[in-house]
Amino acid sequence: MAEAAGVSTATASKAINGRGRISAATREKVLESARELGFIATSGPGRRAFTTVGVLATDLNGRFALPILNGLEDTLGSEQSAVFLCNARGDDLRERHQLEALLDRRVSGIVVIGRPEERDPVGQDLPVPVVYVHTRSRDPRDTSLVVDNAQGARLQIEHLVDSGRTRIGRIGGPAAELIVGERRVGEAEALSARGLDLTAAAGSGLWRSAWGRSATARLLEEHPDLDAIACDSDEIALGVIDQLKAQSRRIPDDIAVVGFGNYEAIATNSDPQITSVDMNLELLGRKAARVLHDAMEGEPLEPGVTALPCELVARASTTSGL
Repeated sequence: MAEAAGVSTATASKAINGRGRISAATREKVLESARELGFIATSGPGRRAFTTVGVLATDLNGRFALPILNGLEDTLGSEQSAVFLCNARGDDLRERHQLEALLDRRVSGIVVIGRPEERDPVGQDLPVPVVYVHTRSRDPRDTSLVVDNAQGARLQIEHLVDSGRTRIGRIGGPAAELIVGERRVGEAEALSARGLDLTAAAGSGLWRSAWGRSATARLLEEHPDLDAIACDSDEIALGVIDQLKAQSRRIPDDIAVVGFGNYEAIATNSDPQITSVDMNLELLGRKAARVLHDAMEGEPLEPGVTALPCELVARASTTSGL
């Protein structure tokens, strides 16, 4: 390990033990080499192993991956685990090569981050534990952690009804998306529990503000008495707000608007700011890291899909004065 870091054995020992006068740069260089080599200190109080975790991501350009990674790294870092990050960019062959590379590096565990849909498992009978995050393996024996989209949609409806809204319209995302179907289930449950029916549905469209604008125009032409519109994304909600303003509808006095995703770059820069469902993606990453760490310590993984709850962040698009 000292040779790999390009320092003497004495310097390496000082860095690992946190003693002696060495520069911060040298200490970090030694620790990084220790992580890469899976170095295990064999003596001293509180001494723990450096482990490495591989992360296979389908698409790091998507904005949902970053908060998950933040949660993963924060938690794994506190457990003295280094992270090797791979971006397959949606290429199955690239992902297989990256998996082989991670196993060659003798990682202690693997996290798979992907789109919120079912996918083939990265492999069977791998020598290390694997946890899927924000995506789900088709193999029921695997462990998958996802967002509870049905619960998030229930939060939307409950918030609107609690705000006095009873004539609610819905503008949905792409019908083929798994999460859209889950949200329709939660929405129906919440409406039924309050003794209501959905007043109007614009159908399904892209996760874009343009879809929000055109769908709102159609909804209001057919149902001018709507007092709320629930949207499957903040981008859609932004388009809804633009169209309502164009028609001189007051928000939220005439019509309340709620989004999904709590993408702050949109939700907090809209006028009014958008009430939205936060999917707690960083918390999802933290949970995945803890589950994987326990598995690396010998605890059995719990098979199947576990859905973690969302929370609603109220803003001025549904509540006056915020």
